[in-house]
Amino acid sequence: MAAVTDQEWSEYKDKFNKKYADDEDKMRRDIFVKSKVKIEEHNKKYENGDVSYKMAINHLSDCTADEMAKRCGKRVVPTTSQFAE
Repeated sequence: MAAVTDQEWSEYKDKFNKKYADDEDKMRRDIFVKSKVKIEEHNKKYENGDVSYKMAINHLSDCTADEMAKRCGKRVVPTTSQFAE
């Protein structure tokens, strides 16, 4: 798994003007780490000629899949447990 230093996480948040409370910061950092791993794995495929484009860290790298889908206009159907709330 890709390591993310405190400095790298801080620089990411500064670059994209991200500010989080402590609990959310940990959650967002975990998502960022997973995104970084996915990007690194994809870019290895690019270097091997298996895919035609590269990926990079961006302002969405600390967002959940549901958050990204909503930002892109995809409707997310609530789960049954969300109806119970």
